[in-house]
Amino acid sequence: MKTPWHLWVLGVVMLVWFAFGAFDYTMSHLRSPWYLAMIPEPMRSDLLAYLDTYPAWATAAWAVGVWFAVLGAVLLLARSRLCVPALMLALLGFLANSAYTYLIGPKTPALTGTGSMLFSAVILVSLLLCIAYVRRLNFKGILR
Repeated sequence: MKTPWHLWVLGVVMLVWFAFGAFDYTMSHLRSPWYLAMIPEPMRSDLLAYLDTYPAWATAAWAVGVWFAVLGAVLLLARSRLCVPALMLALLGFLANSAYTYLIGPKTPALTGTGSMLFSAVILVSLLLCIAYVRRLNFKGILR
């Protein structure tokens, strides 16, 4: 079956979108001075203190969320049906990390406030839409 044009467009958009999450994860954990310098000082201090207390399981969930999302986009571009489970694992990682951030962990208004919640909602909706899209492609037999 011929690969539809929208697979390439959405695959690249997904890769760029999810790569931003992977970049943020990497720069946050490396404590990159130039990356952190872009964050206003009160929020930067809150972020660093928050990351210092982040439990290993939440960090692992964050890693699973971002890296499996990137992998899912790459697998989509390769037309592999393995993009479906990769994106589902990304969703599970995102949900576990969000559970810590918004339900279990310490509440820091700059990091868990309305803006953060809205951004998390955008990530959640984008993951759900991507999963629906790749499942449809898989059902149609476009993915191998």
